[in-house]
Amino acid sequence: MQKVLYLSRGGNIGGSQRQIFHVIKNMDPNLFAPVVVCKNDGQFVNFLKDNGIETHVINMRPWRKFPIAMLRCFDVLHLALFAYTKQVKLIHASDLWLCGYLTTVARLLNIPSILHVRTPVTGCDVRKHAFVNATSIIAISRRVKNNLIDAGIPDDKISLIYDSVDVDAFAPEMNKKDILRRQFHPKGKTLIGIVGRIDGFKKQLEFLKAAAKVNRNSFSPASFLIIGPQHSQDYFQKIKRFISFNRLRDDVYFTGGRKDMPAVLASLDMLVSLSGGSVMFEAMAAGKAVISAGFSKKVNSVHIQDQRTGILIESRDNDELASAMKRLIEDSALRRQIGNTALQWARQRLCHKLMTAKTQQLYLNVLSCHSDKMDVPVAIEKTLVRPREILCKP
Repeated sequence: MQKVLYLSRGGNIGGSQRQIFHVIKNMDPNLFAPVVVCKNDGQFVNFLKDNGIETHVINMRPWRKFPIAMLRCFDVLHLALFAYTKQVKLIHASDLWLCGYLTTVARLLNIPSILHVRTPVTGCDVRKHAFVNATSIIAISRRVKNNLIDAGIPDDKISLIYDSVDVDAFAPEMNKKDILRRQFHPKGKTLIGIVGRIDGFKKQLEFLKAAAKVNRNSFSPASFLIIGPQHSQDYFQKIKRFISFNRLRDDVYFTGGRKDMPAVLASLDMLVSLSGGSVMFEAMAAGKAVISAGFSKKVNSVHIQDQRTGILIESRDNDELASAMKRLIEDSALRRQIGNTALQWARQRLCHKLMTAKTQQLYLNVLSCHSDKMDVPVAIEKTLVRPREILCKP
C-alpha cells in the first residue's frame, strides 16, 4: 500500500474538491492510502474528516506573490518534512496554484508528482507555474489538453481524464422533492438555475441579462435561481442593481450556498452554465437539460453534445442564450428528451468510479516508471542545514 499526498485549497466545497473526494473515496485501499493537506481550514476539511479521511491544514502561502512568496521556503520545508514522516510515495495537486509546492516537495523527496489542470490555461500560465516540472499532468477536457500541448507540454506527459459525478447520489428517482418551489415559492412555471459562487468568473450577470430578454419576450415567464454563496460583494451589488433596474425582483431568487445539490438540481427544469464545471455533469445525472454558453467549442465538447445531451452555444451573445432558454421553456418535450439522453450519457460515461479507475491506473504507471529512482532522499537532511539554497529556487 502506497501513501498518496493530496494538496488542495480547502475552504468551501467546490468542483475541484468534489472531484478529488471521488478519487480518494473510491480508490482501492489495498493499493493506496490518502493523506490530504489543505492550505485553508473550513467546510472541505471538516467534510473529509467526517468521512474518515486523514486531513491536515498546513500553510501554503502564494508561491509568486511578493513579498509573501519570500516565506514560501519555510512552508515548503514544513510540507516536505510532513510528507517525509508520512512516508508519502506520490503527490497529487488539484489546483495549478499549488504547482510550486507540488513539484518542489516531490523533488526534495525524490517522488513523482501529478498536477491536475481543471481550467483552460495559456502558455503564460504554463510557464509561470512551471508545469513542466510535474511528472505527469491530468487534463479534464480536450480543450485543456490542447492548451497544454500548444504551450509545449509533451503529449505523452498528459493524461485526459474527465471530471465525474456520483451518478447514484444525483439519480432522479432519489431526489423527487421539489425543494426549490417549497422554499422560495417562485412564480414562474419553469425554473432555470445557474450554480456557482457569486463572482465575475461565474457570469451570473450575463445570465440575468439573457433572463431579462426571455421574460420580456415570452408568453410563459420563467423564474431564475442564482445558486451559490456570495464571493464578491461588489459583484453581488452590481447584480442587485441590475435586477432592480430591469424590474426582475419577482423573477430572480438567491438560494445561497447549498449542501443539498442533488435535491436542488432535481427541482430545476434546466441548468445554465457560462463557465463550465462539473455541475453540468451533476445536472445531466439528474436528468436535466443543460445549456452551456460561451465556454466551449463544439469540436472540443465531449459530454455536452448540441441538441442531444444539451444545448451548446459557442458565442457569448446574450441573444443566443436567451433564444435557447426560450426554446426549452416553450418546448417541454424537447427539454425532457435532452434531459433523458443526458441522464443515460452520464450513467455510461461520467460515473465517478470510472474516473477513479483511470486515475488509479495513472498512479500505478507513474510509480512503476519512477520506482528505480526512489532511493531514500538526502534532500531533507540538506534542507535542515541550508533551506534557503534548496527551497527558494524558482
